[in-house]
Amino acid sequence: MKKFVWLPIFFLLLIGCETSGLEEIPLAPTELKATVASTNQVELSWKDNSTNETAYKIERKIDSGNFTEIGATSKDVTIFFDQTVTLNTTYTYRVYSSNQAGKSTLYSNEATVKMISGPILTTTSATEVSAIGAKSGGNITSDGGSPITAKGVVWSTETMPTVSLATKTSDGTGTGTFQSTLTGLAGNTKYYVRAYATTGSGTTYGEEKVFTTLPENTVVGANGKIWMDRNLGASRVATSSTDSLGFGDLYQWGRAKDGHQLRTSATTATLATVDKPATSDFINVKTGTQDWRNPQNSTLWQGVNGSNNPCPTGFRLPTVAEWNLEIAGWSSNNNAGAFVSSLKLPMAGSRSASTGDISLAGSGGYYWTSTVDGNRSRVVVISESQAFVSTSVRGDGKSVRCIRN
Repeated sequence: MKKFVWLPIFFLLLIGCETSGLEEIPLAPTELKATVASTNQVELSWKDNSTNETAYKIERKIDSGNFTEIGATSKDVTIFFDQTVTLNTTYTYRVYSSNQAGKSTLYSNEATVKMISGPILTTTSATEVSAIGAKSGGNITSDGGSPITAKGVVWSTETMPTVSLATKTSDGTGTGTFQSTLTGLAGNTKYYVRAYATTGSGTTYGEEKVFTTLPENTVVGANGKIWMDRNLGASRVATSSTDSLGFGDLYQWGRAKDGHQLRTSATTATLATVDKPATSDFINVKTGTQDWRNPQNSTLWQGVNGSNNPCPTGFRLPTVAEWNLEIAGWSSNNNAGAFVSSLKLPMAGSRSASTGDISLAGSGGYYWTSTVDGNRSRVVVISESQAFVSTSVRGDGKSVRCIRN
């Protein structure tokens, strides 16, 4: 009898051990929502109730037809865009979860949308992007049979913005192309923008475009590079070639931001023997190479990793080649062209290595490059008659305009 009683229990324990390691079927998703995102796109979203799914499968039926699978997402991805829809059609969706053990025993709830006829429009890619604004717009090629009562663009830091947001433009009525100005943007931020057109039947959207604003206090130069919008040390962007508040500081080539660059700094005749001298004085030198450092060091301003790079993080001194490309894009090769360019370069003057005196403020602009030339360094010279690249002793004080690496 003992064998008869214990043998089945032994086998039950074995079976229990073998089945305890099997993966469980995942729970079904819930709260499925379907939203018309544009004339050719439906956005689906749902609630994730499972911790062991490996995929979500999306099924769709058209009008009163049968459900068929149209796509899938990976684990934990609870959003899907159906871009295979057409106008004047009703679509019903459902979603289930799955893993190696199988599919969820239930589907999500069903969600239905109807793609009604509406305007046909596209979104214009963002241009003239700055730290605080951009240009966009759209083109409405058909009103879909109902007059367009409002149009513009809407934007957000979240995908698929709608006109329920306050961040939108109002650019009139009717079909055709239109341009929109986006304002109040944050620097160094990704934005999503869509054109919209409103009729008596509702609002239709163009495709979504994505752009990222520039870092604050930057502009795009003529060469397509990103520059700081003002000279180092300037309290504002120059309002004219002679705007003293836009002049900024005057750096000796290769020195860090240690106080010497201030226009009111004291002077000393004691040369530095290290890269970062303890003094904040402007170092006068009348003889020899007229460099503030002895011996010279030509690596101090080379790239973002230059040990004395005075520019903000990610920025550096421009090279001669970069300055030449910038100058080539100006409307005129002189101080007028320099100021009307996006850089708005003022005539900030220069400080003498031998005397420490500042001269030509308001009548000459002198901008350091990172490029060395023997025991000197290259400098951009801007006057009322021309703009060109020359050389200067490193002890002189010149303006610095930084470029992003």
